[in-house]
Amino acid sequence: MKRSHRMEKVNNELKRVLSEIFLTEVPIQQDNIVTVLRVEATSDLNEAKVYISALKDGKNVVEQLNQKSGYIRHLVGSRIKIRKVPKLKFLLAEDLPILV
Repeated sequence: MKRSHRMEKVNNELKRVLSEIFLTEVPIQQDNIVTVLRVEATSDLNEAKVYISALKDGKNVVEQLNQKSGYIRHLVGSRIKIRKVPKLKFLLAEDLPILV
């Protein structure tokens, strides 16, 4: 499926904002590093899959982030000007589909 330029811009902005939020607002674990690898929002902005990698205990980190997704969505909405902030679903990078 071909992605539109607009959706790529939205995905990149969501990725940037989420990376900032993980650095400053959402405490994961003191000795862990969480990286946002890719964001894939649907064209109607209902949902967005956020692929992350974690230095340690990735499954636990994904669980924590999915529990805090409402709060994280609120933080995203306060930092980005967007018509509708999508519901966030966090996934490990190992679930990332391979693009050809």
